[in-house]
Amino acid sequence: MAQQNQPRILGTVPEPYDGSPDKAIDFWNTLANYYNINDGIYTTNAQKVSSVLTHFKIGTPGGNWASDLMHTALNANLVNYGTWDNFKAAFEKQFIPPAAQMEAIAKMHGTVMGAKDFATWFLDWSTQAR
Repeated sequence: MAQQNQPRILGTVPEPYDGSPDKAIDFWNTLANYYNINDGIYTTNAQKVSSVLTHFKIGTPGGNWASDLMHTALNANLVNYGTWDNFKAAFEKQFIPPAAQMEAIAKMHGTVMGAKDFATWFLDWSTQAR
């Protein structure tokens, strides 16, 4: 009997996250990309959220937060982690304080791209892209 072709996991599994605000955006982008390229394996939001909770480092603030979410979901009559969008909002609220977002944006705009600051470079790029 021929074995069915199983989808293959693509990309690198994200490193365990400890809950540090300075790593939150990078961690989230890595997760979003990982689950995007593996959408044939993680076909429901419940699978994504359940899986992503295993990417938090045990014994850290991030791991404790993830453990609390797992505990609540696993003790429900029906395991329900909610939607991906609700999980994303909860993650951002917990780990990405507004100051960190503003600091990241300021750093990006302060970055020099060749001889131009980011804002000038982006304006030129977007004009050319159109």
